[in-house]
Amino acid sequence: MSKAIGEYLSGHGDVFLGINGVYDHLGRAEQRVANFVKNYPEEVVRLPIDVLATKVGVSSSTIIRLCRRIGISGYADLKLGLAQDLARNVRYTYDSLELGNSPEALFEAVRHRMIGSIEDSLRVLSTSDVIKAAALLKNAGSILVIGTGGTAAVADLCNYNLIKMGMNSQGSNDFVAIPLILNRMGPSDVLFAISHSGSTRTVDEAVRIAKSQGCSVIGLTNYPESIIAKKSDVVMTTAVVESPAGSEGGAIRVAQIGVLDALWSWLSVGGQDGEEREEAE
Repeated sequence: MSKAIGEYLSGHGDVFLGINGVYDHLGRAEQRVANFVKNYPEEVVRLPIDVLATKVGVSSSTIIRLCRRIGISGYADLKLGLAQDLARNVRYTYDSLELGNSPEALFEAVRHRMIGSIEDSLRVLSTSDVIKAAALLKNAGSILVIGTGGTAAVADLCNYNLIKMGMNSQGSNDFVAIPLILNRMGPSDVLFAISHSGSTRTVDEAVRIAKSQGCSVIGLTNYPESIIAKKSDVVMTTAVVESPAGSEGGAIRVAQIGVLDALWSWLSVGGQDGEEREEAE
């Protein structure tokens, strides 16, 4: 496999995942910096900020702005994060995924991609967001879980697990019926919206209706700056890097289920929010 494809299989660092999560929402100058960081991380670690700015053709303030967009306070922390990523990063090299490849090589590539998507997502998952989501679900009068396309099956699984835990939950991928259901919901209820892109029009419209009804919204997406993420009260994110081979579907679903499993696990042990834990102590 080529290096470009091989790098998508596993071993993504936090800086690279942060860039991936916001890339589509960056300005053109910020994207130029992001592209340079992704393509030449070893060089960035050694460069002063003014030299990097000159190489990329942007101002130093643009680099600082990119740092803040990915949750890093400044350029020094960006270089430190890159150095840590490079130190722990394990690249797997394979031949090109073509018909001539052996089944064993293909299966090994798939294995690393699936494992990598779960490990990356759980590594960057915010504990506080999981706790907040659990608190909303525990206290909800009713819950509606929605998803479309390939995500619909993940939404069904999520709904099934919430029902098993004794919650008043229902799931739907019928976007004609969903607005009717939401119109019967109110401030004590929760919409759980799952969308990989965070920009699915039908899911976004459901979120809009839910907010107009006063419902709380939990979002699960791969992109923390997407429309649905910005409208949600609590956002949990996966960290799946889009594959140039275009076969990211399986990795997306296992990453979504991995994040949801963390939430279900917290709920299954009676997950408490911050105030409840302080009272218990």
